[in-house]
Amino acid sequence: MATITYTVTVASGTNQYGTANKFYINGEVSPVLYLQEGNTYIFDQSDTSNATGGSQVLSFSTNANNSPAAAYTTGVTTTAGSGGGAGSAGAKTTIIVAPVRTTGAPLLFYYSAVTAGMGNTAQTISPTSETTEFNPQIDEVIEEAFERTGVRGVRTGFHLRSARRSLNIMFQEWGNRGVHLWKVKLAKVPLVEGQAEYNFAADSENFPSDIDSVLEGYYRNNSTTTAPVDIALTKIDRSAYSATPNKLAKGTPSQYYVERKLNPSVFLYTTPSSSVSSTTTPSSFQFCFYYLSKIQDVGAYNNTADVVNRFYPCMMSGLAYYLSLKYSPDRSQELERRYESELLRALDADNQGTSTFISPQTFYGDGV
Repeated sequence: MATITYTVTVASGTNQYGTANKFYINGEVSPVLYLQEGNTYIFDQSDTSNATGGSQVLSFSTNANNSPAAAYTTGVTTTAGSGGGAGSAGAKTTIIVAPVRTTGAPLLFYYSAVTAGMGNTAQTISPTSETTEFNPQIDEVIEEAFERTGVRGVRTGFHLRSARRSLNIMFQEWGNRGVHLWKVKLAKVPLVEGQAEYNFAADSENFPSDIDSVLEGYYRNNSTTTAPVDIALTKIDRSAYSATPNKLAKGTPSQYYVERKLNPSVFLYTTPSSSVSSTTTPSSFQFCFYYLSKIQDVGAYNNTADVVNRFYPCMMSGLAYYLSLKYSPDRSQELERRYESELLRALDADNQGTSTFISPQTFYGDGV
């Protein structure tokens, strides 16, 4: 837990008790404090103003302005300082909020026993988990989805298998929803002299097996490892590739065609010549491409889904919708609207966040 230090001074000011001498915390007159359980707070009272009108020791109570008197001392220590009180070097009040975590801390108020009305509320708050690791297992996802469908009672192994199958089908459907940034990967495939087609069957070591679609590609000359050179390649369609007169012509690749099938292939044109191939040094010349990989299957019930956290809500609501088609069709329309709404928000958040520039079009007349 954290240790936080506040500087305390005393000066004339106005708070809910009126205008008079008040505690100033970090320069602010009698603010409401928020003290998190488990943290240590040091109130530095070494400034000489803290001795105005007497030793104005900052104390804590469970009653506002300590009226009636109910001093709170759990985890509180007071250091008098070199002069024997507040306003001298080293003077401070320290509180460890709820040092015994099981008991918690009540609502507190800070005050001075010398002068009434100097303080305010010191709200104690429970600590946060300080973790961001929520990643539900598949059985938890299924449980949440079934609860949303309104289906009650014991769920059998058949229900679990049915839900797992629906979740896999939904992940496949997500492949039709655009580019999911968390599934974008980079592949680097060594160029082979005279070879036009590259796929997993031909190079299982370097060519990925989980391609859904290829996004962008470039040729990398890595012969000088400290200064690699990348040259963008143009993606062409099947018709353009079919129209190339000699598909095995050698040179430096400038175009590529992706044959989208169960196991995709990429065709380069021109095919690599001996001067840009990696026969002797595989990493010297490469065809590099970003691709969208497939979302992994659900697998065992104690697995976690291959999904980033911003897609958790729509994953839960989506599975609930898919299950409702089988088990509670009367709720399907409602669950579909919720699913599509949450999916739209997730897809909107799943973007590059790049700047957009709008340039006006300019038209020039022909002088007529």
